[in-house]
Amino acid sequence: MKVKLCDYGCGKEAKYPFKNGKWCCEDHCNKCPKMKKESSELHKEQIPWNKGIPCTEITKNKISKKIKGNNHPMYNQPRSEETKRKISKARKHTIEQIQELYPTFAKEEEMRYNPEEKEIQVHCKYSECENSKENGGWFTPTYNQFYCRIYSLEKENGNDGAYLYCSEECKQECCLYYFKSDPNSLTKRKKYNIKIWKITNKSYKKYYQQIKNSEYRGIEHGYALDHKFSIYDGFINNVDPKIIGHYKNLECIPESKNLKKNKNSSITLEELKNQMKEI
Repeated sequence: MKVKLCDYGCGKEAKYPFKNGKWCCEDHCNKCPKMKKESSELHKEQIPWNKGIPCTEITKNKISKKIKGNNHPMYNQPRSEETKRKISKARKHTIEQIQELYPTFAKEEEMRYNPEEKEIQVHCKYSECENSKENGGWFTPTYNQFYCRIYSLEKENGNDGAYLYCSEECKQECCLYYFKSDPNSLTKRKKYNIKIWKITNKSYKKYYQQIKNSEYRGIEHGYALDHKFSIYDGFINNVDPKIIGHYKNLECIPESKNLKKNKNSSITLEELKNQMKEI
C-alpha cells in the first residue's frame, strides 16, 4: 500500500486530515517541520515596526520608573559560577588560543592586540567607519559581541551573522546588519524584501507623521503598515526598492484588510510615481 505523504512538503507520512482537504504529519500544520522552518526563516528577516521611533516622554518615564534601582530584574543578582567561569576563561584567551579553538572565526575576523593594553581588537564591519578593515582601523569589542560572533560562525545553527560594530551608528548604517544570515545564501526575493524593509523603516521613522493612520499602528488599534504598491509587485516588475519603501507608498490599514489585500497592490506604479513627483 502506497504511503500518503504530508501535503506541506516535509516528506513525512501524513496522519491527520484537515478541513481544507490536505493531510499533515502533525495535528496542526504549524507543527510540520517544513512549516516550522519556513516560519523561522520569515521571522529572522522581520524588523520591528517601531525600530527607531522615539518614545514619548510619558513612555520614557514609565520605563525608567519600572526598571530603576531595585525594580530592575538584575538588581542585586550575583553572577552564577558558570558565568564567572566563562568570562574569566574568555579574558584569558590569547589570539593563538582563539585561532586554535575557533578556526572559522579566526579565518573570518582579523585580530590584533591593543598596543596600549593586552586586549584583543578587531575591525568594524561598516566599511566606511574609521575603525573598519578598509580604513585600517581597530576597536575593542565587548565580551557579548565577541562571543556572539564566534557562536554565529562556529555552531551548526549559526547564521554567519552578529557582525562586529564599534558603535550603534555603524550598525544602523551598514546594510549587512539587516541580513540575519549570510547574504550569499539568500534568494533574490528575500534580498529584495530586506532592502525594502530597511528603506521602509527609515522612511517611517522620518515621515511617520505624514503617513496615513500611523497613529493607529500596533496591537492596541489593530492597524498594520502597508505598501500600497506591494513588495511582491515591486519584485516581479524589478522596481527600485527606494520607490517601494518611499513614505508616499506607505499607509496604515486594519490588520484584516491588510491580510485580505495580501500581495496585491491598491495603486498602480504610475500613480505612485506621480504622488512622489508632487513632493
